[in-house]
Amino acid sequence: MKKIIYLISMLLFASLVTSCDKETDPDPNDNPNDTTQVDTLMIRSFVFSELNPQVEASIDQEEFEIRASVPRTANIRNLKIDVEFTEGATLSPPSGFAYDFLNPLTFTLKKDGETLEYTAIIDYSAVDDNELLSVAFPDLFRTGTIEANNVMLEVPFGTDLSEVLVEMEISGFATVSPASGDVVDITQPLDIIVTAENGDENTYTLYTTILEQETGVRAFWIPDPSHSQFLTSYENIQKGVAMAKELNFNTLYAVAWAKTRTLYPSQVLADNSTFETARDGMFTPNYSGPGGDPLTDLIEVAQAEGLKVILWYEYGFMARWGTAPTPENDRILAVNPHWAGWGISAGDTIPSNYNNSDYYYNGYHPEVQQFMIDLVMEAVNNYNVDGIQGDDRMPAMPRNSGYDYYTVNRYKDEHGGQAPPSSPSNTQWVRWRADILNEFGQDLFDAVKAAKPDVLVTNSPNPYPWAFDNLMQDWPAWLDAGNVEIMSVQCYRYNIEAYRSTINGVLHYFTNHGDGNLQRLSPGLILYGSAGLTDANLLAEKIKYNRSVGITGESFFYDVPLNDHRIKRVIKAMYPGPAIFPDF
Repeated sequence: MKKIIYLISMLLFASLVTSCDKETDPDPNDNPNDTTQVDTLMIRSFVFSELNPQVEASIDQEEFEIRASVPRTANIRNLKIDVEFTEGATLSPPSGFAYDFLNPLTFTLKKDGETLEYTAIIDYSAVDDNELLSVAFPDLFRTGTIEANNVMLEVPFGTDLSEVLVEMEISGFATVSPASGDVVDITQPLDIIVTAENGDENTYTLYTTILEQETGVRAFWIPDPSHSQFLTSYENIQKGVAMAKELNFNTLYAVAWAKTRTLYPSQVLADNSTFETARDGMFTPNYSGPGGDPLTDLIEVAQAEGLKVILWYEYGFMARWGTAPTPENDRILAVNPHWAGWGISAGDTIPSNYNNSDYYYNGYHPEVQQFMIDLVMEAVNNYNVDGIQGDDRMPAMPRNSGYDYYTVNRYKDEHGGQAPPSSPSNTQWVRWRADILNEFGQDLFDAVKAAKPDVLVTNSPNPYPWAFDNLMQDWPAWLDAGNVEIMSVQCYRYNIEAYRSTINGVLHYFTNHGDGNLQRLSPGLILYGSAGLTDANLLAEKIKYNRSVGITGESFFYDVPLNDHRIKRVIKAMYPGPAIFPDF
């Protein structure tokens, strides 16, 4: 029995010894990533301490790789590092300096003949920004309005929405579908998906509204053949009208009077000048179109396409540009020398002029006024025109005018023998002369309406009060009298701020005089002037500003630049469909 107990005791002892052997701790040197061993050569930490917040890299002690992702706002080519490593070792490049981490960078650690090389691999963190910042439609000269996750776009009547170029700005490092620069169909709501770098998606929906068809005067001026070939041949008239129709214009302002010549054969001009026949005084006396003269053919071709023809009496009371008219150089003064306008400067009598360049007949003289009325009525009675137009020269006279024999004596007769003031800017003297011009405007209106009530009487003066201060054009009074039916105020400006200011001023006077009907207002926009061809984007901004303040039409100076592809692109975007001509 004792022998059995002894054997059992020996077996239990052996079992306990074996159990203890199995639970022995492993060698701590078997864990290469254990950074607590102060004597082991290693980089213990690698920190970008100047970032906010700081970024600490992960270190793989088996592969000897240092990895970190830094914010997109950080300059990965200039990041300062703070490195902790084994005491007594040297690190190259050293800690505490900024380095370029655009590409992997090697750090060498040495101590007591032992060398380790770590590779630092630094990249950017994937961002979660996925915002749509802007949506533009460059061919339409329009941008969408972003409201929360909706994009709202308004386009004019007639715009083709089936193939529209879209350009977008989005958050950095995001992508967008459809892509910026794609041509898209926006006839229906369009989803725009912005995807962040980290994969987060943000969906916006574009809604397009087509505005109602506009009612307004869309016009352009056609100057004399020294500036434009539009009226020089039947073929050119056809081409010009086709261009107007293509661009959805509804009105042509055709020059009828300039440089002592007319668009049509004028017996009135021949009777008051050295021209021997009515045809001699035409711009194009040798015109050979089927109608016999340019105006006949223009009316036939234009009206067949639904275009109005309004005759533009460009020179009005003005005789010449550049040099003063005399009986020797002016065909009208050669017959009527007493029609010359005279002004005053520094007490001396001078030919009446504006800016030493625009020289005038005497617009106060009843014979001159009757000549202009007869010239207009000749066209109104002989042709099926839709309207006539004065401008900044009719009714108009330079501020320094009125010192001729007739006007001085008329003033004396009406003022008890008192001579006109020596200052041309005397308030009462200015008012007296402006009233004579206003009376002429009324007489012209009455003559046209007595002959053909449906013929429109229109004008294109300069902005007020400049027009009054320089050329005594009192157009707010014309509106009050109701003797001007379309106003194409010449708002020729070369930047959008100046244009907006000018339009605002025009609106102030226009809406406070007459019936305030903005369909009568078709501001003059310059396409080519002293600064060359107008900028296409500026032109678009002007038209859009007009719409924002309730103006539905424009008048462009002049036809030739409309053939330039840059200007055409704007007009086609702004006038994609026809406008209804107002019923005045």
